[in-house]
Amino acid sequence: MSLLRNILIQAFILTSLLGTANAAQMVSAGTFVPYVGKAQSSDSGATTKFELTPYVSYGLQFHMFGPHYFMPELGLAYYHESAKKTKKRILFFHYDFSYIWSSSFIIRYGWTTYWQTISGGGGSINLRNGDSYTDYTALSSPRDSYYTTLDLGGEFFINPTRSVRLDFNMMNARDLENRAFNYILTYNWYL
Repeated sequence: MSLLRNILIQAFILTSLLGTANAAQMVSAGTFVPYVGKAQSSDSGATTKFELTPYVSYGLQFHMFGPHYFMPELGLAYYHESAKKTKKRILFFHYDFSYIWSSSFIIRYGWTTYWQTISGGGGSINLRNGDSYTDYTALSSPRDSYYTTLDLGGEFFINPTRSVRLDFNMMNARDLENRAFNYILTYNWYL
């Protein structure tokens, strides 16, 4: 697992060093919403549609040809789920491409590799299970997982150095029954 982490970090550093003189740099801040419509967010059975999960990132924009760009980005989201007594940290490495649709809008597409760490304080948690409540064992040591999503989004430019972006990330692209979506909503500063 640490091998994948090292590969991701080295790939991003290498990409950064190879072309920072020829690349636009970008810093983003916003929210990450995982498992839209799939994760239960209340005892009544409501599912997550929007939540404020802090997300920050640093990215580069390399010109490829014509209106096409390669836009690698390293991001981090961190959040705390009090009902489940867990903390999650997600490290993202976006391998996105973009197409300039107009002077104020670009289409983004590609894939993202996620490295998610979940940790907890142990003990037990009493959660709703159908019509009753059940005690579950809480996570007592950190657990890592990795997955990759297909991405599609858009970025609207307010001015040449500021933009707003909405990216949708699809998990399990080939499995219709278990398909899930995340989205990222950010405000971006081009340096």
